[in-house]
Amino acid sequence: MYSEIDILKAINNKSLVVEPFYPEMIKPAGLTLHLGPNLLKPKAGATIDVKNNVVPDYEEIIITRDKPYEIKPGEFLLGHTLQKVSVGQGIGFFIEGRSTLARIGLTVVQTAMLVYPGHRERTITLELANHGPNPINLYEGMKAARAALIQLKTPSKKQYDTEGKYKDQKFVGPPIFKNEFIRDK
Repeated sequence: MYSEIDILKAINNKSLVVEPFYPEMIKPAGLTLHLGPNLLKPKAGATIDVKNNVVPDYEEIIITRDKPYEIKPGEFLLGHTLQKVSVGQGIGFFIEGRSTLARIGLTVVQTAMLVYPGHRERTITLELANHGPNPINLYEGMKAARAALIQLKTPSKKQYDTEGKYKDQKFVGPPIFKNEFIRDK
C-alpha cells in the first residue's frame, strides 16, 4: 500500500495525476477526493433489465458550495469526484468512503471501488446513499472519498480507457449494460 511518500512520488513522476491537486489531500496512507458538482438521481418507474440495457431515466442535479442538495434517508444518487484522475499501469487504485461521513449514514461507494490502471483524465463515479435517519446536505467540493493506492505486482498491459465501457464518460453517467452474461460455448 502506498504511504504519503509513495503517493507524492507517484504524483511527481506522473504515474498518478490528480487535477486539481493540493498537497493537503495526501494522508498517511491515502488521498482525499472531493465531491463534484453533477449528481444524477434515478427516477422511479422503470424495470431495470441488464440483458436489454434498460436503465432508469435520471434527473440531473447541479450543486455548488452555496447551493447544496439534501439527500434524504434511503435516497440513492450517482455523483463524481471533483478531481480528474489518471492512473498508471503499475498502480492499483481503490476508492473508499470516509469514516466521518459513514458516522452520519452517508456512503459514497456501494460496490464499485476499483479504478483500473489506464483510467485517464476522468472523474470517478461515486455511489451516494443515505443510510442514516437524517437528511444530509451535499456540497460541491466537500471531502467525499479516500483513495488507497497499491503497487501492482506486474504492470497491467491492458489500459481501461482503451477498451473499458465507461471510457468516454468524462463525468457521472448512467450504467451501461454490456457483456453482462458469461459467454456461451
